[in-house]
Amino acid sequence: MNQIAIHFKLSLALLAVFVVLPGCNVARGPTPTELAQAHYQRGDYARAQTAAAHAASTAGGAQRDLAHYMAGMSAYRLNNFATAERYLRVAATSRDASMAADARSTLGLIYSGQGRYADAADALLRSAGQQTGEDRAQAYFYAGIAQQKLGRWPQARTSLLLARRSARDPGLVRQVDQHLAVTGYTIQVGAFTSRANADKAASRYATKAAAGRLGIVRVIPTSRAGGRSVNLVQVGRFATFNAANTARSRLGDPGAVIVPLQR
Repeated sequence: MNQIAIHFKLSLALLAVFVVLPGCNVARGPTPTELAQAHYQRGDYARAQTAAAHAASTAGGAQRDLAHYMAGMSAYRLNNFATAERYLRVAATSRDASMAADARSTLGLIYSGQGRYADAADALLRSAGQQTGEDRAQAYFYAGIAQQKLGRWPQARTSLLLARRSARDPGLVRQVDQHLAVTGYTIQVGAFTSRANADKAASRYATKAAAGRLGIVRVIPTSRAGGRSVNLVQVGRFATFNAANTARSRLGDPGAVIVPLQR
């Protein structure tokens, strides 16, 4: 998924690693959940996941939810998305609304990366309803992108407008505005500084596109930083990301990329 990765805020305070029991002079050792939090804060996600997984299998109540959340977030940071999903699905049912919302946000990002856009939009929209500020804006933003990929353009526009309303970060506002201009998807097969080379590539792909009924091949002149002219060669127009992906497979060019069309 071609987008800037945004890590959602970990909304849990680091617990004390050692505490003294009332009426006792002996300090107890840290619990597995406390160890998981300490490892997570240090960036040692492998140890954090191990400790949290142990706590998830032994703790109850709120501590159980917290352990599942820590195990899921640790697995997410390790790019172990199947494990992250398993733990975060439990955390998403927590009575702690903030924890549940953060868990759903991360689940939405996982689903988007897997091409499960309907699941992603559902998780992110549910999360956005429980979030505030930039977290709310980010949840609506990624929900809007998922809806665009599904071809749900009116719903996507609503989500993106809600993201813009909540966003305060200028960078996020710019990204929202860029996606509000998206109208569909196309297959980009090349970028050439030479217009002659771009025309040659377009002629070559026109035969493949016609045979596969993939749509018209276009050469799009653009200007980049420094005033350098680049000619993009693009094939077809598609309402959904999956339709563009199917067409790319039929085109048979492993170097082709799917890019948004903008008005």
